[in-house]
Amino acid sequence: MALNTGFCLQVYTVISLVICGLVQYFTGVLAVLWLPVIMAFVMAGLLVMQTRREPLSLDLQEIMVLVIYLCFLALALISTVLQGGVTVTIVGFKNEVAMSLVLFCLLLGFCRESQIYRVSRSLYWIFYAQIPVAMVQVLVMVPRRVAIRGEDEKWDSVVGTFGGDPMGGGNTAVMGLFCLLIMLMKLSELKHGATTYRSTALHLLIGFGLCIIGEVKFIILLSPFLMALVWSMSSWTKGAPKITLKTLLIIAGVMGGLISIAIMVLAAGYSSAFGGDAGKSSLSIFLDSLDYIFDTNYIMAATGELGRLTTIFFWARHSDMWGISSVLFGYGLNATNSGSAVSPGFLNLIFRLILDSTALSMLLWEVGIIGTLLFIGMILWIIRITWPTPTIALANLGIEDRRLLSYGPAFTVFLIGCLLSLPYSQTLMIIPMVQFLFYLVSGSALVIRRAVQRSTGSMYE
Repeated sequence: MALNTGFCLQVYTVISLVICGLVQYFTGVLAVLWLPVIMAFVMAGLLVMQTRREPLSLDLQEIMVLVIYLCFLALALISTVLQGGVTVTIVGFKNEVAMSLVLFCLLLGFCRESQIYRVSRSLYWIFYAQIPVAMVQVLVMVPRRVAIRGEDEKWDSVVGTFGGDPMGGGNTAVMGLFCLLIMLMKLSELKHGATTYRSTALHLLIGFGLCIIGEVKFIILLSPFLMALVWSMSSWTKGAPKITLKTLLIIAGVMGGLISIAIMVLAAGYSSAFGGDAGKSSLSIFLDSLDYIFDTNYIMAATGELGRLTTIFFWARHSDMWGISSVLFGYGLNATNSGSAVSPGFLNLIFRLILDSTALSMLLWEVGIIGTLLFIGMILWIIRITWPTPTIALANLGIEDRRLLSYGPAFTVFLIGCLLSLPYSQTLMIIPMVQFLFYLVSGSALVIRRAVQRSTGSMYE
């Protein structure tokens, strides 16, 4: 059956990154989050039905990705069925694993590189849509939340189109990761001569500004280093600008300036909300706001949520309740779920604590050391094989080809950022919007790699 799979993926992208979040944010209807999961299964069905113009051929590196992915999937599902039953398996698969079908489909040839290009370009329009939505949230939702809950509860309401509870906590980390992706893509375009300095500066300022008003500290501190990496790393093209001492100094200066501005703005917000010593510097106030992240014994009294680093130490002390097998293979998907009314995680009920505050904690509790290594290993392997090497002459490429190849390095660096977010945020394991984005980028990086190999005749080398 002939299918316009590129158009299907574009529709899927808009629904996942725009419509679902807006519906959830402004109406509170959580059932809409089933839509990206259902569409992942539809995507897998279309993969089976589509007519191929040429047979699918995976090289050894791609076969390795497929094998690691299937091993992780089998471990997670078998462990959950044996320990939790069918209902828990369905809920856990829907919440944490189902969106990985996007990567599976792209790996097996759901889209060609031309269709990935169109989907990548559509991400910019989704980025532009964040501006008016964020303005409404700043001008309307934040004052409403402050009026109801007080000045010290004004955070997490600015989430763009990525959803959440405006009165209880939104998906600011998802908006931050999306802004990071756009900044990396635009900077890589500049490196490949596919855009202007003015356009790049505008996108970086908007992306960084959204992260500041969303108070996404992780992205604020990390993005300058990842942008420096995407500028200095190798490319799929020959003839890209070489890195000079002048370039490195400019990158360092811009990084320092962006971080300094963000720290001053956030510190002013913290002082306004929580008060504090007037003699303290902005840097001291900002660093004080990070204390709970590195505290190994932090438990939020009001909710029972564990601090970021606390989750790892708590797992190390209590993960062997059922013996060494639980340490190695975990307690099954959904075991740490603290927000489900259908099937709450039993570990959450046993400890009376919120264990799923980070994705790394969820992985360790639910799929154990083996499953965690498989998941991280799969992403590291994708990063390794999609790390570009100069192959195609830049002078021989049109503007569209330059853009497409420029997205490869940006996607690879974005995956590094997602891996670094595992011990900081839980979004990669439970929020379908960022799960879709993560697996879309992973699969797109593989498609671009395959296109480069096909064009150079190195598919089987």
